[in-house]
Amino acid sequence: MRYLHKLPRSLRQAAHLLPGSSRRAVSVLLGAPGEAAYALLAPALGLVCGLALLMLLAASLITAIVQIGLVILIGTLAAARAAGALHRALLRGLLGEDIPAPAKRPRGLRSALTDGAGWRAAAFTVAYTPIGLVLFAVTVMGRFYGLAALTYPFWWRALEEDGHHGIGFGFGIEPDTWPQALLTAVTGAGILAFTTWSTRGLLDRVVRPMAKALIGPGRLESRVQELQETRALAVQDSAATLRRIERDLHDGAQARLVAVAMALAGAKDQLARVSGGGPELAHGLELVSSALDGSRTAIKELRDLVRGIHPPALNDGLDVALETLVSGYALPVTLHVDLPERPGEATETIAYFCAAELLANAAKHAGATRAEVAAYVKDEALHLSVHDDGRGGARPRAGGGTGLAGLSERVSTVDGRLLIDSPAGGPTTATVKLPLGPRS
Repeated sequence: MRYLHKLPRSLRQAAHLLPGSSRRAVSVLLGAPGEAAYALLAPALGLVCGLALLMLLAASLITAIVQIGLVILIGTLAAARAAGALHRALLRGLLGEDIPAPAKRPRGLRSALTDGAGWRAAAFTVAYTPIGLVLFAVTVMGRFYGLAALTYPFWWRALEEDGHHGIGFGFGIEPDTWPQALLTAVTGAGILAFTTWSTRGLLDRVVRPMAKALIGPGRLESRVQELQETRALAVQDSAATLRRIERDLHDGAQARLVAVAMALAGAKDQLARVSGGGPELAHGLELVSSALDGSRTAIKELRDLVRGIHPPALNDGLDVALETLVSGYALPVTLHVDLPERPGEATETIAYFCAAELLANAAKHAGATRAEVAAYVKDEALHLSVHDDGRGGARPRAGGGTGLAGLSERVSTVDGRLLIDSPAGGPTTATVKLPLGPRS
């Protein structure tokens, strides 16, 4: 199917060799090359796919009383999706109609039987069968009679039938004189123009709208996809903004505070070396010491703030950040990481803070003596699990913006899920599922 676009392109290149007026005349009489090619090729595909799909549907209904009927029905919907993909390839390659593919079907028996995209594709495949036959008949018969009539003046004298030159076109029409031959040519041009108009009308008013409605993503699906893309852009922009703030604080405000602290330390040393002393000197030394302590406290708070925005360890990837995180806990933590590639920046940040919060809960509230952290990719999603041997009973508190409730809210911003298995008495296993997102 990927080579179909070359056919109309080569036909267009050949058409461009004609003068401008000739190209317009050919376009009016024969239409666009891609439209003619589609009207000749697509109906055959539509007939084969439509009949095969009807047979599969009939077989699934006949055997519906046993489980094999469900299996055949699931296979029928999968075949309908494949037929829809073939029709999309023809529309894209020959007509330039780029219809996006619907979303992949979720796994599971129920999802397979209620696959909306599969049922829509099946409806299109069945409905296209008669439409394709009409399209083929109009194109072939119209062009055959039109071309025969248009070229009639060039060959009617070479044939003889029933004692006169020319042939009969049916319906009692037997042109055998030059005026009649020329009139036949004019009629043939009209037939060709009408055929082109009819073919384009069927394509534009029936085939294209039906294809967009049935073998592309549904209206709700398109809206959901649009909202997901918009939200993903918003999350990426928010992550980039936070990174920029983190860099500005680290390289700007923090560096200036460190310089101030160093200047205050130097001033304190200078004042301490002054001989003689006195109440004013002692008071000044006390003020400088207080300012130095305040600047150090501000630097520490600013560093904590910077780490809260974006931990520096994440610059080297989630695996390195998790290793740094677990190494800083007094609680023994076992780490297992299997990440073939880096997830998106927002996903990495959320996963890191989820791990930090869950480990903090295990150490502070659950009374755990050991913990285990695992990060891996499964079903095109990042899974982060934290297991501890604590007392259990962990539950997100409704309405809370911190703790487990805060984690659940943070995870939901990227369509993630937080699953907690924490029976009373323990152990506790918290699993965070996050979409991989745009790769870093």
